[in-house]
Amino acid sequence: MRCVPNDRKLLVSASLSCADLLHLYDSIVQINASDIDFVHYDVVDGCFNNCFVFGDLILEKIRPICEKPIEVHLAVENVRPYIVPFARAGADYIAVHYEIDDDLEEIFALIRSAGCRPILAMRSDTAVPADFVKLAAQVDWILKLTVQPGYAGQTMRSEAIEHIRCMKESIVENRIPCRIQADGNIHAGTIPQVIAAGASILTGGTSGLFKGDAALQENLQRMKEAAL
Repeated sequence: MRCVPNDRKLLVSASLSCADLLHLYDSIVQINASDIDFVHYDVVDGCFNNCFVFGDLILEKIRPICEKPIEVHLAVENVRPYIVPFARAGADYIAVHYEIDDDLEEIFALIRSAGCRPILAMRSDTAVPADFVKLAAQVDWILKLTVQPGYAGQTMRSEAIEHIRCMKESIVENRIPCRIQADGNIHAGTIPQVIAAGASILTGGTSGLFKGDAALQENLQRMKEAAL
């Protein structure tokens, strides 16, 4: 299992669904050569949101050539059948959504037993829930979507910024060693907002990292500079 370095003030992940899907090998080579901290791998089942993104077979092919840790984001309604296949395919972290109708603590235990680390994901319109502190204490970070899952190019939702701020206050108040990851429309213009609110992990996609006007490492540097 590959672990994300937790001693860095800012972490940046690369959302693979936003890379050039016709040349994924080349994208992985660029990611390996960059200072990207980990890869974000979206899985959408067509029910949690009305589209489909990636599966375990692609991950199985990517894992041997990807040198970075991989976070599998399960934007799916019924997560249990996905955990073992994606763990076997090469996931290091598996993110499951607060909004699913299941026992999250039990799901976290299943993820750990499969050899991965659990992450708690929340949709952009989900406010900080009453059991947030209990759940946040059991994961490495919170994956907070700032747009709805599955589609690139959306505008960041303002309520998601406020949710990040509330989560950060709760994390600090309760002294929980948990970080917040912001995912969706993350670029130089929006990064200062999410950083100020309390995020310390940024997921780069089409608007910030995989932009055709510059190389991936250059775009990464722009994102980091915007976070200062």
